[in-house]
Amino acid sequence: MGFFDALFGRTKIPEGKTDQLFALSTALLDIQTRLSSTFAGKAAIILRTVDNSSYDALERDVQQILTLGGKDMPVTAEHIDDNQGYRWIIFTGKDPEDVINALHLTADMLKEAGYGDSLLAAMFAFDPPWYLIYTYRRAAFYPFVPKLSHTRDSAREFRIAQTLKPYMPIEKDPERWYALWDPPF
Repeated sequence: MGFFDALFGRTKIPEGKTDQLFALSTALLDIQTRLSSTFAGKAAIILRTVDNSSYDALERDVQQILTLGGKDMPVTAEHIDDNQGYRWIIFTGKDPEDVINALHLTADMLKEAGYGDSLLAAMFAFDPPWYLIYTYRRAAFYPFVPKLSHTRDSAREFRIAQTLKPYMPIEKDPERWYALWDPPF
């Protein structure tokens, strides 16, 4: 932050940190064995909606890279705007490593294009139903286990966090384990 920013009370939103995403790759075996869960084939990047032509071109570039990946990275991407004003880039693929790589590549492309401060979170779906959420600004993961009628299974969230803590950065403050209700995937 510069002198004038401090003087006038402006703050700069920090760019999202993408490097810790690969910690999920090392934790996948423990998720399967210790948590009896499997990757559900879906993940998403959640970002603030951006409306301009350069962002639209970036979305086309992401689609083109994933299409060119073909057999090497069989992952598809879909772009959805939700009713809360957020953009979701939803990745679908059978191999969790491919999905993580596609998601990381897309997040890096967004950062390089100047949209790093728009990156909010990444969300990974597991079966039986629960989610692992990565917050870009804090570079940490946390579990989210929704139940019916917008309630959470907090006890299960804490068990998941304790199980994964040795393998990946877990958000230390449970007050920051924000619920992402009704993801569009």
